[in-house]
Amino acid sequence: MSIKKKLGLGVASAALGISLVGGGTWAAFNDTATINNHFAAGTLDLEVGKVNAAPNFDLGNMKPGDSVKRVFTLNNVGSLAIKEVLLNVTAGDFVKGVGTNDKLGAYLSQFEINAFNVDSENPEGKFEPRMSLVKNGEVLTLRDLVAGPEAYLSKIKDDFKASDESGRINLAPLVLPEEQKELRGIPVSPADMDSVMFVIKFKEDDTRVGGKYGEFVQNKYQGNSANFFFNLEATQWDGRTLDSSNGNGEINNGVQGSADGDSDPNPRSIKKDADGNDLREHGDNEVVETED
Repeated sequence: MSIKKKLGLGVASAALGISLVGGGTWAAFNDTATINNHFAAGTLDLEVGKVNAAPNFDLGNMKPGDSVKRVFTLNNVGSLAIKEVLLNVTAGDFVKGVGTNDKLGAYLSQFEINAFNVDSENPEGKFEPRMSLVKNGEVLTLRDLVAGPEAYLSKIKDDFKASDESGRINLAPLVLPEEQKELRGIPVSPADMDSVMFVIKFKEDDTRVGGKYGEFVQNKYQGNSANFFFNLEATQWDGRTLDSSNGNGEINNGVQGSADGDSDPNPRSIKKDADGNDLREHGDNEVVETED
């Protein structure tokens, strides 16, 4: 090979080397990473169960003086704590029958709620004595419940009134002793079940029409019938905020049944001392300014 050709090859190689370095397209390192996120909505699920008999009422073929008792349970079968179980009562399908009364409200006024009780929590777990929702000395009727809050609210104890502005009755009381606050509403954990008892009585009125041996005034209700419905709505607790320092999966599971707008305890992943003080240097602050 001649000297000329050797020099030519060397120049070409040098030019190629300059091209590789100058372009920079072959000399790159790369690294990738993925943050795996999971989003899943919880379930709010109220189940109404029976105790002995069916939870619904069948008040057919009743006469004054008869009473029917029903006990039903409120069970949380979802993944989210239930804050309140709100009740409103509706009625319809009125039938006049053989009596002279043709008013649904008048007929419903004949049925008194002799007992309207819910469980009061017992810290020992041995039993749960029931607590009346009705104020002492007040008489609550089906007509009151169907008519709405303006008819019944003054007869209901404050602890059993809905926290919203609906005027409904809350069957899962939120007012409990401090040592039982974790059982407010119907939590998922600790497991809890509340029961509600109704005793409905066809009241007795011995008033007569037309003298000492005349007809009883209640004769006008003979043959009357109607359907009434207990409508229940389970509500969630207030939304919570998961801080960057909180552990995964604890947006609700760590503190089920606690966030009510006034109280939002920290999840269990936050370290505290014996006095309950936050041991993290900067608490919930995500950005810390340092002195120059």
